[in-house]
Amino acid sequence: MRKYILGFGIAILIGVVAYSSFSNGKTKTMKAGGILGVNDIQADPSAYKGIITITGVMAGTSRQDPKVFAIVDTTEARACKSTGCARFYLSVRYEGPAPRVSDEVNVTGTFFEGGKVFIATKVEVLRHLNF
Repeated sequence: MRKYILGFGIAILIGVVAYSSFSNGKTKTMKAGGILGVNDIQADPSAYKGIITITGVMAGTSRQDPKVFAIVDTTEARACKSTGCARFYLSVRYEGPAPRVSDEVNVTGTFFEGGKVFIATKVEVLRHLNF
């Protein structure tokens, strides 16, 4: 009996070590090509260092700064048939022309100010969503 308990304990330990090694304690879903969704970075945007690409739907432009616009998660926008019901809005600063509201975009760049603003170096319009 003691042998079985020891074997079971070792199996559990191996499972925990394998889980923590492969997932790093977090589950991050990436789309094809390593592209993240807006809700993927919601919990801790400042944890993402370096250049990343995020996909989302353009929700609107800042009144104070026309170079800043917000994007929401594509899945939420499609489910709501609007950008107004999103749980999280990601602020994106881009020096080029802003996409239109309801454009699905890929934004490539880095986080600034502790993850509060995403500085985009490239904005690619994938399609316009008609709600």
